[in-house]
Amino acid sequence: MSLSDKNFIQKAFDITKENIILAQPLIIFMIVLSFTLAGLAMQANRSSYMVFSVANILLCTAFFAGWCYMIKQGIYLDKRVQNGEYKKSEERAAASMALGKEFFPGVGEYFLPITLTAAVYSIVFFSAAFLFYKLGLNILPHPHLDLNKLYAVMNSSPVEMQKFVYSLSYEQLRAINLWVLYAFSVFCALTFVTMFWIPAVFDTNPDKKEFFLWSPFLSFKRNVVFLLKNFFGSAGILVFLFVLNIILSLFSIIFNLNIILSIVGLIISFYFMTYAIVLIFLYYEERK
Repeated sequence: MSLSDKNFIQKAFDITKENIILAQPLIIFMIVLSFTLAGLAMQANRSSYMVFSVANILLCTAFFAGWCYMIKQGIYLDKRVQNGEYKKSEERAAASMALGKEFFPGVGEYFLPITLTAAVYSIVFFSAAFLFYKLGLNILPHPHLDLNKLYAVMNSSPVEMQKFVYSLSYEQLRAINLWVLYAFSVFCALTFVTMFWIPAVFDTNPDKKEFFLWSPFLSFKRNVVFLLKNFFGSAGILVFLFVLNIILSLFSIIFNLNIILSIVGLIISFYFMTYAIVLIFLYYEERK
């Protein structure tokens, strides 16, 4: 990663810190989603379950349409600040708070293209994952595990899980480690290939007639072109976010020791998710 790419990491941190309102929709969304998922789990009727499932999916796409639009406007706001359009800190703070008003216009303009893109993304992701799974069956050793026993152990105590691991042979442990490494590599590759797909959706003129139906494919093409032009910088940012996520995951073990620390950990996780999206959008906007 070059020095200029490292500057994006710091700049994204500054934008997130100075526009903390960008994290507000995420917090509200996670609270609402916890209730809607609880309602989904209570549905015994298949038809009702499908209705609730579709409603939850549309809720997610509506949120991402509004939230990502807010983040893009936050990046534009930072450009105006750097150009000296806001002379006083009070004006800067007021403009930052006004970003909250951009959420619903973003939903109105980008709900349909984000929904279509999410549908195409899901098809592409799961199709690719299935193909790589089939490929793995041919090139990797089979661990020969009893799946029923494995599911039971995963829901048991740590002691039972430890006993299960010790009962495995060297060949089984080696096969499991190879599969874990393979699955992680495939996940990283798929994530990298689609890394700037969503920012590319917001790079399309919504007034064009072909915008809604073709936006997933046009934006994916722009995403691929962008990756080819900025391959190493994009890879560096993805590695940075993965490492940062691993560090925060390790800290979460400490945060879960008591209720106060768990709240602090939850706040940090919201901030990290906001920062990650800001960094990806910022890098795309500055390098496209």
